[in-house]
Amino acid sequence: MKQRFSAIAASHRPSTAPPSPPLHVEIAPRRAKILLLPGHFRGAADVKRHVDFVLTLDAERGEQHVQRNLRALRRTLDELAVERATAEREVRRFEGTVRAELWRRVLLQGGDQ
Repeated sequence: MKQRFSAIAASHRPSTAPPSPPLHVEIAPRRAKILLLPGHFRGAADVKRHVDFVLTLDAERGEQHVQRNLRALRRTLDELAVERATAEREVRRFEGTVRAELWRRVLLQGGDQ
């Protein structure tokens, strides 16, 4: 029995072979540049859907919704690693388009004309 335990212990001893070299793992930094086509990240359908919803709210809640949507857009562009200036330009373009459509609909009593 003692010999059996000695054999088992011997089979579990660390190997005397030299340790294998550690693996070198590196995550490559982002190098790709994301280009946005003006007006294509959030297009006319997004603006219409957004304005339709905002017009169902009172003025204060509608403004809060617009601001939340703009923050979400900015955060999404940041996550996509879009250059800061390009992201800001796209956020401003979207905000201007939304506000212009809101005023157009409010002034024209629903935008029928």
